[in-house]
Amino acid sequence: MISKTKFSSSIDYIDFKILNNVNDKNYKVTIKHLEKAVTKTGFFVLKNSPISSKITKSLFEQYKLFFKKPPSEKNKVNMLNTNSNRGWGPSKSEQVNNNFNPDYKEIFDCGPQIDYDHKFKNLPYYASNIWPKDMPLLKKTAISFYNQCNELGIILLNKIAKVINLPENYFSDKFDLPMALLRCNFYPERPTFSADKDYGIAPHTDYGCLTLLFTEGEPGLEIKTLSGKWEKIYAKQEDIIINFGDMLQLWSNDIVKATQHRVHGSKNVRYSIPFFFNPRHDTLISEINKKKLLAGEYLAYKFDTTYQHRKQNI
Repeated sequence: MISKTKFSSSIDYIDFKILNNVNDKNYKVTIKHLEKAVTKTGFFVLKNSPISSKITKSLFEQYKLFFKKPPSEKNKVNMLNTNSNRGWGPSKSEQVNNNFNPDYKEIFDCGPQIDYDHKFKNLPYYASNIWPKDMPLLKKTAISFYNQCNELGIILLNKIAKVINLPENYFSDKFDLPMALLRCNFYPERPTFSADKDYGIAPHTDYGCLTLLFTEGEPGLEIKTLSGKWEKIYAKQEDIIINFGDMLQLWSNDIVKATQHRVHGSKNVRYSIPFFFNPRHDTLISEINKKKLLAGEYLAYKFDTTYQHRKQNI
């Protein structure tokens, strides 16, 4: 666990209770910190979030039990056997930066549950989830956690709308069926033979809108600061690391900042749980030279250039 007094110098630490209370005496100052995070640094740490530490700890425990399974068991829910990003992804199944080797981590992904006859059902970002049959508590906990992240995500986006001069509820109706993704990253011990191009996750910007990252208090994530240096982010187990992705930067005409980050890996095994919050498939995010770009089209292209098993779709 990290020290209570250790902080990252380049980013802001924002109290959710103040951010969500316009009558708090420190609200205006907090909004200023949020504005800096949104438009300058691209990251902040959220303190006192409404998501309970109890469910977060429970979800970490369930994911750890899954990743400890033998490969033959994990392979039963292998996303490589699908055309989507649902289930388990073995090490090197994802490559976020083509200038580096595929990422040295395992993943487990799940997304929204929609009706079998919904018009979006056949789209990859609304694909059916696949779960290990002998872990009903993983499914139950993940779905509950996913729903809580959805609720927090829209609250944060409405606050972000305020600081970029949009109506406060601008994003609400665009996230009524979000292409949100809940993941667990499992970073094994970094091999001694690792080279300069080997990372747990290589330098990249997230390609969606908003990311909520949950950790167990062990530092590992590094961001590229405004000075061009790499700096570790320190956050306690009950904090949430928030950052913004390429889609939101594009959508906001470059007002919002998507910042490069990476996980180098270490001698310690490490887990993290990111929640990627993206709008409904048919949301218009850009229109250049009369050509419209929908959120789903943008996300599909990113899927096809990131997940190894989907690169055949390019």
